[in-house]
Amino acid sequence: MAEIDHRQIDPRLEESEERYRAVIENASDMIQSVRPDGTFEFVNKAWLSTLGYAPEEVANLIVWDVIHPDEYDHCGPYFERAVQGEPIGYMQTTFVTRDKRSIPVEGNVTSRFLGDKVVATHGFFRDVTERNRAQELEARNVQLEREHQARYLEKMAALGKLSAGLAHELNNPAAAIQRASAGLGESLTQRDAAVRLLAEADPGDIGWRELAALLQEIDTSNRGDDAHDPLETSNREMAVEEWLDDHDVEDGWRLAPALVGAGVDDARLERLSDCIPTQSLGTALGWITETLAIHEAVDIIVRSSRRISELVASVKGYSYMDRATAQVVDIHEGVDSTLIILGHRLRDVKVTKDFQRDLPMVQVFGNTLNQVWTNILDNAIDATDGTGTISIRTRRDEDAIVVEIEDNGHGIPPEDLACIFEPFFTTKPQGAGTGLGLDTAWRIVSEEHGGTIVAESEPGRTTFRVSIPIESGAGSSTGVEGDT
Repeated sequence: MAEIDHRQIDPRLEESEERYRAVIENASDMIQSVRPDGTFEFVNKAWLSTLGYAPEEVANLIVWDVIHPDEYDHCGPYFERAVQGEPIGYMQTTFVTRDKRSIPVEGNVTSRFLGDKVVATHGFFRDVTERNRAQELEARNVQLEREHQARYLEKMAALGKLSAGLAHELNNPAAAIQRASAGLGESLTQRDAAVRLLAEADPGDIGWRELAALLQEIDTSNRGDDAHDPLETSNREMAVEEWLDDHDVEDGWRLAPALVGAGVDDARLERLSDCIPTQSLGTALGWITETLAIHEAVDIIVRSSRRISELVASVKGYSYMDRATAQVVDIHEGVDSTLIILGHRLRDVKVTKDFQRDLPMVQVFGNTLNQVWTNILDNAIDATDGTGTISIRTRRDEDAIVVEIEDNGHGIPPEDLACIFEPFFTTKPQGAGTGLGLDTAWRIVSEEHGGTIVAESEPGRTTFRVSIPIESGAGSSTGVEGDT
């Protein structure tokens, strides 16, 4: 124990005093005895080792030398109360070591009296640095867990929106295939019946050749050119229906739209009637219209199947579910896949693309960059109220690939622009967004890919610029021409 005021100990109390000294010296807590004037009466070894002072230095210190200046106002009232004889059951403060390090402490203070007068205050303090650090780590872990959970929920919400849109996109061609397939069977039955009747009537070689020629003309012509002109189409249908009625063809009202839709007019029907017996004309035209219906059904099935394949391929490319985690890819593939996946939301949005298709390949990790395009495009769609224009451009900037996504929406206010990449920041109404979409995009671009993402905005123009480093040795040109 470092003594400042050496006192002569009564021999009768020597044994008790020695025990008292041993307890204080071996205590793990810092113990200090401070006189009312602030000087130290004594301190123990734990106090010296923790604060870094030598025993002989203590005589030149006062209590305020070891208290952090920021704590003076906090500790002053405690010291005054202790000097008045009031015990301090618990207090927290910050000590300063000899080398100016700050140490958070907690403890209690009692007073020692000589008669009715306080001659010293005894403080018992412990270093709580490690405990505070553990509490901070625990709080940080809790915060990280909450952020992880929030990001997971954000991802699930985004996945739910994409799944709903994808289900809608898949349902349309699937329903078209189902309708076409149902009509295909009926058309085949009716056409077979018409063929049998025609064979029985035997229109002759000239008649069969004329029917074949008409089908060939229909297949090689541009059907539906007047579909955009309802009045002209109606007039043609009326003319064909009148011609059919004049030639005693039954169900002329049903045959006329199909014939006009295939580009057949009354003049062409007149040529056909010269080669087909009058009694077989209705059967021949029925065979023609059913054949057209079959061709149309097959065309619908082919186009719808192709659309489903395109959607499935886009989902596959969007998720990279058949590839390893790290892949060297053409960055345009991910952008294109994302546009297809978001097709249900982009239905009324004009999307323009200015892709520099000969850009080098880049290394990506799983489907994470597609999340970036999804989050930026999703915000752009909201900013334009789903009816504006979104422009996507790609280019090379030294050793990086730059993707710019620009919209003509209402823009981001300057006071919000500086905060858009912060977690949980959102300008959307409550319940419409978690504020993690752009934070996630920033983390993916900067932390996973070592790139940058910045935003510029003014009313009518907002641009997100994503820069992804080109993987060393990975960049061979794709050799595909750019598109707009």
